[in-house]
Amino acid sequence: MPVSNNKITKLQLAILIAWLGFTISAFGYFITDRLTSFDSDEKLKGVDYQGLSTSLAPYSGQIGNTAKHSILHFATPSCDCQKYSDAHIQEINKLAATHDFNIKNINIDKHDVIPSTPSIALVNESGEIVYFGPYGQSLACSQTAGYAQTILKNYLKGYSANTVIKEAKGCYCSV
Repeated sequence: MPVSNNKITKLQLAILIAWLGFTISAFGYFITDRLTSFDSDEKLKGVDYQGLSTSLAPYSGQIGNTAKHSILHFATPSCDCQKYSDAHIQEINKLAATHDFNIKNINIDKHDVIPSTPSIALVNESGEIVYFGPYGQSLACSQTAGYAQTILKNYLKGYSANTVIKEAKGCYCSV
């Protein structure tokens, strides 16, 4: 019966280290290549929540005579990144519907202030931006990195921060 040698040779160790190094480098390259900046054209530079509220006022028009909170979902029809926001959108719409928000889906191709899609605006009953920015960040904008849901939940608890996200990296399409 042959005896097996369980020792790892220096050559085997070198091959393993080289393979791990190559795999990690390739993964990093492909990940960073897909991450883009939310406001790469700096459309939001110098824009605060009040200026943004004015720019987005035509989209958040109130229905009837009663002022309501609004959720504005901005999308570009040709944006492949939209599919990553579907879980965010469903969760936000479910929560917003139970609290009597106006929910609007808005397709845009060009805009002076909106830098990228998919993006969202949470507007209070006075027409002021409570939150504007991406649904989340990171590759595929995972549900665990959801800015919008966190802000909406805090807003429903009585906290209002008037937040405009300008710096985030994820899967976004420039407008």
